Amino acid sequence: MKSLRIPENQIYNAYLIEGEDMAMIKAEAIAFAEKLLLLDPALEDRDNSVPIFEERNYASREEWENSVKKRVQNREHPDLISIVPDRPEDNPTMISVGNIRNNVNSTVEIRPYEAGYKIYLIEHAEGMNPQAQNALLKTLEEPPQYVVIMLLATNSDAFLETILSRVIEIKAGEKDIKETLGDMIKEDWSGETAHFLSEITFKNGKEILDFVDKVCKEWKVPMNTFLHFIEIFLRDVLCYKSTSKTELLYGQEISQDIIRMSLNMSYEKIGMATDMVEKAIRDLSINVNRELLLEDFLLSLRQKNN
Repeated sequence: MKSLRIPENQIYNAYLIEGEDMAMIKAEAIAFAEKLLLLDPALEDRDNSVPIFEERNYASREEWENSVKKRVQNREHPDLISIVPDRPEDNPTMISVGNIRNNVNSTVEIRPYEAGYKIYLIEHAEGMNPQAQNALLKTLEEPPQYVVIMLLATNSDAFLETILSRVIEIKAGEKDIKETLGDMIKEDWSGETAHFLSEITFKNGKEILDFVDKVCKEWKVPMNTFLHFIEIFLRDVLCYKSTSKTELLYGQEISQDIIRMSLNMSYEKIGMATDMVEKAIRDLSINVNRELLLEDFLLSLRQKNN
């Protein structure tokens, strides 16, 4: 697994950071939190003409920065709040609705004590039951500007679509995905496929069957590769719909098709399409007919898009 990097050019209110190695993604999340807490806060009640270290009664900026770093590493910074599974005797991985209500919902309106951001790290966030996720959703829908919530998880499948639609997803190994998509985009079939997907609402049954024939007999694209391309494409569609930021897309070269499809699909339909392609990938392992599998997927996608 390659290292994880959280983009710093734009700060968002909520992230889902996913990876198999919880220790690694936790370390990266804490490093990101440290950088945010080292930024000079622009609080309404502070005199911006006074350097932050003087305002906090430190002899120098270096002394203040060292203090912030030490307190972050020791988990003693007042603006860094960790949420962990809270019922080890019943379920060691469960985060209860009470935990979210008491430690997130009831505290988000309290402004940061000394930093410009107030950061919540929810470790093993996939352990939130539906009630806890729905409680968190209330904060994610209208978070205060200074709040940053980071969900650290090993499995994004555990989250409700309403949660996924309001977070920026970052996966360990994203560089691998970019490289994989970059290789795919070099092939002629990828651009034509992206354009076809973006217009699938307007395709009739014969056009879909002709396209399937082209994929399987003319291009002869391995079905796993083809479905993986669609999976990444749908990820970008959701990303753009959530953020309207083209710079966050993996498929920069096919961004117009991504944008077009995002305008034609609701969050619910994107989630259903993603579930469909994941199921199609799983079905490949049981030796189903490749052409029929792709045909069924595209016809279903057109129906979901209507």
